[in-house]
Amino acid sequence: MATPAPKKIAAKKSVAKKSPAKKPAANKTRRPRRTREQGMELLIGAAFALIHKKNPDDISIREIAALSKVHHRFIAEWFGSKAQLLLVVHSHNSENIHKLAMNAESMRTQEVILEINQQLQLSLWLMRNGITFPDIYVAFPALAAAVQNLQTSRGINAIEAQKIGSIYGAILLTNVIVTPFIENPTTAVELFDFFTKLLPPVIPKKK
Repeated sequence: MATPAPKKIAAKKSVAKKSPAKKPAANKTRRPRRTREQGMELLIGAAFALIHKKNPDDISIREIAALSKVHHRFIAEWFGSKAQLLLVVHSHNSENIHKLAMNAESMRTQEVILEINQQLQLSLWLMRNGITFPDIYVAFPALAAAVQNLQTSRGINAIEAQKIGSIYGAILLTNVIVTPFIENPTTAVELFDFFTKLLPPVIPKKK
């Protein structure tokens, strides 16, 4: 008896699953890495902006870092501390303060006095936080300008100019430290005007 031929089993065609088409990778342009000098300038600029709005005690290193878009660890790495960073801000702003204080007329405006007061507050804060200055004129650049102005515009000798400049400085310091706690204080502008009248007249400029 003949054996039946085995049935041919049709092989199933394996259908390859199509993988979803990959989207072309977007060209991500990386920001160029900042140099140390660029990062330092960004931190200084951020600290400078904040110091015009807040008391140094109320400014944190994370806030400075967030505004500058530089990681906060670089403050310690590049400057050593928040106080050292604010010392750089103080130094950078000293030339501007010197120019403002050299102009006797500008010293009668509230805006200029406010800016000088902010520098004074920063100087006092730095001293309380362990920063030492080589002399009083570096600590208080407005005082150096006042002494120079007294010598050049009023012909007062150097020793007397230093004493008179110290009185101007005391007026400003009082304005910064005491005035906020007094309800009806005499303003720094009023005190400057009164004290200035006691000084020799301004030497007329030669034509």
